[in-house]
Amino acid sequence: MPQTANKTQADLAAELGISAPTLKNWSRDFAPFLSAPGALGEANRRYSDDDVFVLKRIKDHLAAGLTFDETAEELRADGYGVSTNGDGPHGAMIVPNAQQGFGVMTDTLRVMIENQQTVQNSLQVNRNLLGVIIQDNFNLKEENAKLRERMLKLEQEMGEIKKRDQDYRLTVEQRLMRAENALRAEASKTVWQKLFGG
Repeated sequence: MPQTANKTQADLAAELGISAPTLKNWSRDFAPFLSAPGALGEANRRYSDDDVFVLKRIKDHLAAGLTFDETAEELRADGYGVSTNGDGPHGAMIVPNAQQGFGVMTDTLRVMIENQQTVQNSLQVNRNLLGVIIQDNFNLKEENAKLRERMLKLEQEMGEIKKRDQDYRLTVEQRLMRAENALRAEASKTVWQKLFGG
């Protein structure tokens, strides 16, 4: 039963988690194990379910540290890319070392760019957090200054209240003393002095 070729390069690259150029390189380098591009050509080719399975195997082998040639041998051992007469498009696969290096370098650069973006995002978050901390610090300093001013004002008001209280007590004591002196003077008068006002 023929496979329906329905996956675009962009869709399959996203599904595999690789870049579109890497998928193009693999499609070219492992062409003997994939279906023919068809009438649309390599640039607009569609991938069948078998192609998706093979490309996932390729990704797993390369991720495990196998070279392109070792990956091709594994695929041949699984029965992929073997022609019936030994000479057709599914014969021995030749993968130039430069192409291998370019594919690996492309993936490495992509990972580095993604990691750099992650680091930059982390740095931005840290900068934002530092800004919040600095702003909170300024706000706390302002609040502390206001509290110090309020405390100084309360201390000043308490001092004034204390002074008024002391003045009032002194006035009351003076009045009491005058009243006591007047009572003593009145008590020391004789009956004649009281009667005749002396």
